[in-house]
Amino acid sequence: MSKAGHAIVVAAVCWLMISTAVATSNLPPPTNIRVTYYPELNNEEQVFICPADSNVVIANWRDFRLGYRQIGIGRSTDGGQTWTDSLIPVDMQYFGAEARQSDPTMTVDRLGNYYMSVLDYDGVGETDGSVISFYKSVDKGISWTGPVPNVTVLDPIIFEDKQFITVDRTGGPHDGNLYCSWTRFPNPDRIMLVRSTDGCQSFEDTVLIGPAQSSTGCGSTILDAGQFSIPIVGSNGDVHVFWQGYVLDSGLECSGRTHIKHVVSTDGGLTFGAEQAVIPVSGYTYANGGIDTYSMPVGDVDLTGGPFDGNIYIAFTNRGDEDLTEDRTDVDFIRSTDGGVTWSDRYQINDPPDADQMDAFHPWLIVNEEGVLVVIFYDQRYDPRRYFLFDCIAAYSFDGGETFTTNHRISDVSSSPHDLDAPLDLLPPAFFSATDGGAAALATSTSMAGLIAEYIGVTAFEDKILGVWTDSRDLNSEVYTATWQLPLLEPRLIAPDTNSIHSMQPLLKWSTGWKHDQDSYRVEMSPTDDFSASVISATVDTNFHLPEPPLTNGLWYWRVKGFDLTTGDSSGYSPVWNFTMEGSYECGDVDGSGQVDALDVDYFIDWLYRGGTGPVTLAVADVNGDDNVDVLDIDYFIDWLYRGGPDLNCW
Repeated sequence: MSKAGHAIVVAAVCWLMISTAVATSNLPPPTNIRVTYYPELNNEEQVFICPADSNVVIANWRDFRLGYRQIGIGRSTDGGQTWTDSLIPVDMQYFGAEARQSDPTMTVDRLGNYYMSVLDYDGVGETDGSVISFYKSVDKGISWTGPVPNVTVLDPIIFEDKQFITVDRTGGPHDGNLYCSWTRFPNPDRIMLVRSTDGCQSFEDTVLIGPAQSSTGCGSTILDAGQFSIPIVGSNGDVHVFWQGYVLDSGLECSGRTHIKHVVSTDGGLTFGAEQAVIPVSGYTYANGGIDTYSMPVGDVDLTGGPFDGNIYIAFTNRGDEDLTEDRTDVDFIRSTDGGVTWSDRYQINDPPDADQMDAFHPWLIVNEEGVLVVIFYDQRYDPRRYFLFDCIAAYSFDGGETFTTNHRISDVSSSPHDLDAPLDLLPPAFFSATDGGAAALATSTSMAGLIAEYIGVTAFEDKILGVWTDSRDLNSEVYTATWQLPLLEPRLIAPDTNSIHSMQPLLKWSTGWKHDQDSYRVEMSPTDDFSASVISATVDTNFHLPEPPLTNGLWYWRVKGFDLTTGDSSGYSPVWNFTMEGSYECGDVDGSGQVDALDVDYFIDWLYRGGTGPVTLAVADVNGDDNVDVLDIDYFIDWLYRGGPDLNCW
């Protein structure tokens, strides 16, 4: 049937990729495994599967088993099912006995060498000296060497903070380079970067990539550059650094807005270009339960050489809608397909229908060897009475970040913010005898450090995924993990929104639910919500469908089921959405007579040139499908009617 014979839409189909009427997958959570067994605080986890042996998994976290901040290291040789753990020994800490370590981060190169960085600082005050220390393991985490400091001369005035690291895995001229970015205090703070080109044996001079800033309206006041920086190496070896920072307005007023900022180096981290303000964000906020949240950008890049190679992906916590006026936080996402020159509109990854009433926060993400994007985050959807308890949730993108799947619950027990502080009656006597100002001071500092900290971790090797997060089910903040296979989930519907009204044939759209070129979908439509009558069904290899034949007026229900073409496995059905068809007209029936003929051409010309009555809908007059109604449509109409030209095309 030609498109001229189809019913068409009055209002444009919504192409927004954010939808509010979706539901969490019914797939049960994977088995949860407890990693830490100490009554003190544990949080801020990172994790990587060894690319040379996927049975080996290394994690690290901030650990308070001695009563003050240290770094715990976990190692599994059975793919994350069982773990051994230890602290970085005192004789391998930069400042030695009774010093503090914090902010653990980790990466692994393509050969399987692990790198770990920690913040080392001496004494209670932050002006007693700090360095970023680096450790390396060449035997899959059995042993470590270090510490190697980021600076050769210690400046007692400087305090380093929030360092994250990455390594070049491209196989290019800078392959193996290790990069670390961080915030340097005192205020005004600056964003710094350092690199090692010899496998973490030494570090070059630091590079200032995010300087302090001011404007004429701020007078002599100098403002901080920002916080929470993260380096990412592109598929061409370019070094990108992102952070949360304030962007000043131009002019005389000292005002502005927090953004995600971005700089890039094309020479392996030696020099960087000017900073780019990528997207406005809410910045420092909080989640219900007193959990501090931030618009910290976390990201990864596609290095697969596949169809999405080079894509840069960034996720972040963000409060509310585009103008940041909502009270609750979401996990938002942006991507760049041109090396960071331009960026997509934001996409909301968390998908519950009442997302505006709860908080989602603290994402982490990674791209696997096939270009599948995996994101985990915290979310309060399983506590609908209060939206207070939180869970670890996952989502996946199989189409290069264009869409994300229905969300997948990972933790099998919800956590309470009230249970994240270490119970003092369970702490050992050594905790209170530490030279840190006594029990009261320790209790206060523990409470401040307790809660959930600032990040979690996820890693993937092909279809195997492993996440680590802070969990309070044991009435304390413990490190929990889970290992699972990449799932085939119920499709996540996108458009048309449920309860919407259309006067033309709506284009149905949903998220991809499985790997590129290995997926297909069955779309079903029915006038009954149980699909017991008059079901119109179609199987497609795309994530969109224009129903044929055109739907009659009335209420229509629709749902989608996904299939893995390589195995024949299928997902469950998506939630059922509905829309209403009203007043359908054929493409070209500008006079509303029910016939498409020469009278419509005369009617069209009379309206366009002589002030005659307009078409029944503008949509029926857009016969060439270019989203404009003008003389080109008349030429197209005449060509179709009298010269055998292409079919009318109102889509």
